[in-house]
Amino acid sequence: MEYHLRTLLLIPMDRFDNPAYITARLEAVPKGARGALKTVLRFLYESGGPVNLPRARLKSAELLLDPAEAVVARWLYTRTNGSLRATYGANALRQARIQRYRCEHCGHADVRVLNLDHVQGRENRDSFACLCSNCHALKSREKDWTGLPAVTDGWGE
Repeated sequence: MEYHLRTLLLIPMDRFDNPAYITARLEAVPKGARGALKTVLRFLYESGGPVNLPRARLKSAELLLDPAEAVVARWLYTRTNGSLRATYGANALRQARIQRYRCEHCGHADVRVLNLDHVQGRENRDSFACLCSNCHALKSREKDWTGLPAVTDGWGE
């Protein structure tokens, strides 16, 4: 499948907390693949779903995901199970789910440009915002990584 670069990768809002959607997706795949796909779909869409994703399940289900789901699953996997788990973890995943994989500030929904922002700097690992790249960059330039006002050298004033 080839996608044009201008094609937005969006997650439809009606998939969240919708058991009928997950059931329909599971019925459309071979029985042997249902367990892995169910885990990934619950991870992505259920408010009370799993907060970590076993690598083997992600790998087994990847070919069954639509392109936007695959991007989000890989993105969140590294933050809940992978190298960035200590920096992000379950709270970041929960916030991304609450925002329905849309920018909390402007509502942009292309999953390729979403970031998880540490609301009060990296020192606070409990509070996150799901932001698009533009909103994240603008917010990040207001404060430094500790959450304190950014020091400016007068450039651009």
